[in-house]
Amino acid sequence: ASGATKRTRPLLTTINKMGGAAQMKLQPAVKKETTHIAVGTAAGVAVMLAVFALIGRADWGVVVSGLLGGVLAVANFLLLGVTVQRVANQSNEGRGRKMMQFSYNMRMLLLVLWLILAVAVPFFNWVAAMVPLLLPRLTIAVMQLTGHYKKDGPEPGEAPEEQKGE
Repeated sequence: ASGATKRTRPLLTTINKMGGAAQMKLQPAVKKETTHIAVGTAAGVAVMLAVFALIGRADWGVVVSGLLGGVLAVANFLLLGVTVQRVANQSNEGRGRKMMQFSYNMRMLLLVLWLILAVAVPFFNWVAAMVPLLLPRLTIAVMQLTGHYKKDGPEPGEAPEEQKGE
């Protein structure tokens, strides 16, 4: 009724104003990839705990360290996905870059603080706390090797599709 035109964004995300707080709807791709990372990380933590048990070093500190490390690894990946969604929704490229850098800095700070805590508190096992942080990258590598992720573009030394056969 104010006569103002309603601004619509090319949304990768849907933001609803509820009670003054903005809520972001996760895109299906972020949910799917985070689920892949969570499953891979959980499997890796299970293998790690089995190795600790086999070498006779398993205790509650190892279990808690591994589980917390796994949760933080998945949370780090999820927060990366959420940030990418938010940046993709930005029209200001400079602001988007600043958002990505800030997100990266805060996520790395969280992981470093976790590792400092794991080293400083005798209950935790720093190895069991650190290994899960490496598992998302390992999960991605395994998925690439098994064909779940295809690299974009031609292989090195291969002509792009439109140039083949010319």
